[in-house]
Amino acid sequence: MLIALSLSVVFVFILIVGPDTESALLHKDKEPAVKTNAASQGDAKENASPEALGTEEQSAYEKEPLQYGFDLKYTKYLVGKPYTYMVNGQKRYFQFNVMREKIDTAEKAAGKYRLTYIDNYKNRNGMAPKYKGGEEDSLGNSRGASAPAYASIDQLDEFVYLADGTLVEILEEDQEYTLIGLVGTEQEYSVPSRYVASKDALKGLKKAIVVDRTNQNIATFEKEKDNWNITSYSMATTGKVGDYHQPTPLGYYYAIEKKPKFFYVKDGTDKIEGYAPYAVRFTAGAYIHGVATSYKYTESGTKIDPGIHEFSNSIGTVPLSHKCVRNYTSHAKFIYDWYEHGKTIVIVI
Repeated sequence: MLIALSLSVVFVFILIVGPDTESALLHKDKEPAVKTNAASQGDAKENASPEALGTEEQSAYEKEPLQYGFDLKYTKYLVGKPYTYMVNGQKRYFQFNVMREKIDTAEKAAGKYRLTYIDNYKNRNGMAPKYKGGEEDSLGNSRGASAPAYASIDQLDEFVYLADGTLVEILEEDQEYTLIGLVGTEQEYSVPSRYVASKDALKGLKKAIVVDRTNQNIATFEKEKDNWNITSYSMATTGKVGDYHQPTPLGYYYAIEKKPKFFYVKDGTDKIEGYAPYAVRFTAGAYIHGVATSYKYTESGTKIDPGIHEFSNSIGTVPLSHKCVRNYTSHAKFIYDWYEHGKTIVIVI
């Protein structure tokens, strides 16, 4: 099965290693080939040329793209300018311009309103009502770990589900309902106040983690003085469609919490199969984390932890995860250490 997976995940992408990269990994896993020029740490502000950009990013470029700089604090597996690479014969892009535009949208919202999130992890604030007797709303959003959002409180039989972690603007609030706006949209809803984490609102938008599902990559940005700088960028793997899998949901999210290990169960069971290290949760049970480790068992049933692994051949190829965003473990650890509660958001594009 492992051989079949390795053969199916044949990919070619161009990588370079930054000047401060350690040659040793957390374990002696195989490193990818290194064959391009480096993007230097502390690069001056710059943007890729229009010719190097994808269609969506060309559109952003034509709108006089917002400025961003480079202040790289993680320098493994870098792709050199113009930040394009090949995977399975397909050209991929780091859409820095598009990412920066999405951050600007959130920053403008934060300048007008208090930003917080929908809070219903593991339905801790109460299971949302069924939608017309079912488990999904008219848009296909799931009931679990969600809150009901009403366009009008005069029509309580019509609502949509907003997932735990969804970043929202607090427009008005009272004891029973909070009027919220969805960041990045013009939509407004009344949500029962118990599902709105009003006491854990952003203290200031300082950091953003942006995940690109189309290109299977990720970048982190930090605001330093008046400038947004890229602090890291790398390959990543998002969620797929499957019986026990879900695509990583698009949108704006609050980076809710971090855990040194996120434990996961074997599909279809309650048995813990292993863990993923350096995890930051952003919606329901979805985390940004490192390469997963599966426990091994002796003949007597004793559990053995093989330890943390750095590298997986599938990172950055095609969607494969259950819903989470997989990273090289060293990048996950960077994000884990760099993350600040109340100042960090996650955007999935």
